Amino acid sequence: MKLFNISRLVCYQNFRKWSSNYRVWVIAILLIILTHNFTKEIVDFAKDVNIDVSPWIFPFLFTQKFIKLLFFFPLILLFSDAPFIDENQPYIIARSGRTPWSIGQIGYIIIASALYFIFLMILTIVINFPSIQFTTEWGKVLGTLANTNAAVEIGLKTLILPSITHYFSPLQAMWFTFLLSWLAGVFLGLLIYVLNSLTNTRIFGVLTASFFLVLDATILGKPFLYRFSPVSWSNLARIDIEGTTPMPSITYIYIGFALLIVTMIILAIIVNRKQTINVLPPI
Repeated sequence: MKLFNISRLVCYQNFRKWSSNYRVWVIAILLIILTHNFTKEIVDFAKDVNIDVSPWIFPFLFTQKFIKLLFFFPLILLFSDAPFIDENQPYIIARSGRTPWSIGQIGYIIIASALYFIFLMILTIVINFPSIQFTTEWGKVLGTLANTNAAVEIGLKTLILPSITHYFSPLQAMWFTFLLSWLAGVFLGLLIYVLNSLTNTRIFGVLTASFFLVLDATILGKPFLYRFSPVSWSNLARIDIEGTTPMPSITYIYIGFALLIVTMIILAIIVNRKQTINVLPPI
């Protein structure tokens, strides 16, 4: 219980800094701009046909490879200063101990990643609220864009894929997109944390995480390679639903994320126990 309480306080300390952290505000502004830009055409189409759009846009934000890269990049920016050692951390480490401090920092990455995608999911609704019609169905607008050539005619940047509307209900698509995106975010955050801790820099973790983002954008059309691209697993269109394609199954994805995340957590704790504490200037 003591370990949990100390770790919780270390985690909470990081969130307290958000109000004065300019990177957090920049990330929020970036997500607002990106969400508006890549959902505006859907709403404009809905206005043209005089039908409100259902609120289930979030699962389609990650279906276009370069758009997905744009939405995940701010998450890397959020974790770019891992292992979050500022001028106060040496004192916190001395009082809490290495292991509770490490667990608190890991907890921060897990919770912050969840908040990131919850915020993004809410943005897709709030930004377009005047044109939103709340329904448990996909609705005529998303259904039309998914199953006709209307998306091509209006030059829609966000792909509304029929495979998603066919295999998933709206609530299922929202949940699985959030869950898999969150797990991908946790993996990237922990990867940055471990590599930055090992090298006592902030560059190697960010570069490696960026590599996985670019990998997702470059293996389009090579379904077998999706098995080796954790960022790709957050795209529902890249999951083998019926067991008839080389793409990873949902079971494979769950096991893959579990192994990757548990390995990163163990490595983070081991590395931090031996790490030299170097305070780096803020980013």
